[in-house]
Amino acid sequence: MVFINICLIACYLPVCIIPFINTARHWYIALPGLIFPITCLGLIFFILIWAFLRSRWCWISVAVLLLGTQQIVSVFGFHLPKTFESTKNENTLRILQWNVTSWNELKKKRGSIGFRPDMLELVKEQKADILCFEEFFETRDTKYFPGNIPAIAQMGYPYHYYVPTITWYRDFETGVVIFSKYPIIDSLKISFEETTLAEHLIYIDIKVKEKIFRVLTTHLQSVKFDEDDYESLSQLKHINKEGLKDSRTIVSKLKKGYTHRYLQAEMVRQEIEKSPYPVILCGDFNDVPNSSTYFRIKGKLQDCFLKKGSFLGRTFRFISPTLRIDYILADKKFTVEQFQRIRVPYSDHYPVEADLAW
Repeated sequence: MVFINICLIACYLPVCIIPFINTARHWYIALPGLIFPITCLGLIFFILIWAFLRSRWCWISVAVLLLGTQQIVSVFGFHLPKTFESTKNENTLRILQWNVTSWNELKKKRGSIGFRPDMLELVKEQKADILCFEEFFETRDTKYFPGNIPAIAQMGYPYHYYVPTITWYRDFETGVVIFSKYPIIDSLKISFEETTLAEHLIYIDIKVKEKIFRVLTTHLQSVKFDEDDYESLSQLKHINKEGLKDSRTIVSKLKKGYTHRYLQAEMVRQEIEKSPYPVILCGDFNDVPNSSTYFRIKGKLQDCFLKKGSFLGRTFRFISPTLRIDYILADKKFTVEQFQRIRVPYSDHYPVEADLAW
């Protein structure tokens, strides 16, 4: 028991210093952050055991647990689950954030309908004022795929700012986009390095009842796990030799991801600080909330999940229940009235939504 407790402490302590570490250089320190909720709950379990046995290890574990207070309050949502009300108050912006994974168009079987109609219907039902999408698929040739921008415009979103990142066969693209029910008075694209597996950072300035707000969205460096990597991770869970053999590739992709995201997060932070208007930032950060990526970007912004969410708030459907990697962050001039994560099997990410009052 003492040995297991020491192993938990060894995994827990490095996560406590992540906000102060350059994970572009010391990327390996960030790895224990992926299982931080598990090690945290493990420590709490041992505290209860040691307290029952009246062992001094209880106080050692308590001291270690308290060192990670900053991490604990960034990871766990300490609110009871509530039903998200469809009606919203006056002077409130409803924001929907979703990595739509190309609307499932590129993954569906030939001749099948896919999830696109269901996804569009879900978007329509939310009645959001602002939509922020990553991995947004659009086509110039509707012979093969229907246009997604016109479909969403018909839902009552006359304004949008779309920036493609990848183009296939000249007619098919994926990128980042922001749709708005309110007029866009300015917009900007900030590109990351061309060699990275990230989409652009974009923003729009919208005018709402004589007030101006800046809405940003981005998709930071992806590790780009393929089906073989997911299979290897599954084998690792069962201590399979094949999984161990492929772990070098997985670690290499994780290392590259941490290196690029650290630098990208700094660019995002700089754009937030430049803004003359209250900021709302949405995006797929591809990193958990105890990472240096998260802390560098968040700064003094509010995390809408932490304000109204409960427990872990996982947004990536695969690998681990600890992966909350999609965020809605808002200026403290807003009041977070409600938040929800919508659990649907259409994309590999769950959409998240928040009501922000000013």
